Amino acid sequence: MIDALRGAVSDERGRWVLGPHADARSEYRIRVPGSDGVRLMVIDRTFTEEGRRWIVDYKTSSHEGGDLETFLDREKGRYGEQMARYRAALGGGALGLYFPLVKGWREW
Repeated sequence: MIDALRGAVSDERGRWVLGPHADARSEYRIRVPGSDGVRLMVIDRTFTEEGRRWIVDYKTSSHEGGDLETFLDREKGRYGEQMARYRAALGGGALGLYFPLVKGWREW
């Protein structure tokens, strides 16, 4: 975990995600009603910048060998449904996955 924090603070994107923003919340816990009852969601980071809501999930997985860009694209697909649920719960916003160990980023 310490390596992830070091990676984030040494990376421009990491400093942006963790920096001061309007409406910023970390480890934001919300309860969302659904057909199967109430679900607890914990959103790693959310904030507003220039009128745009951001919803960011940190991924502390590392990647060794192979093509980093392909790995990041696969991870975006892997977590797409989870991120869509976060977006719906917050009423919209831009989505981002941040990988501090490899200084990787995917947004949509």
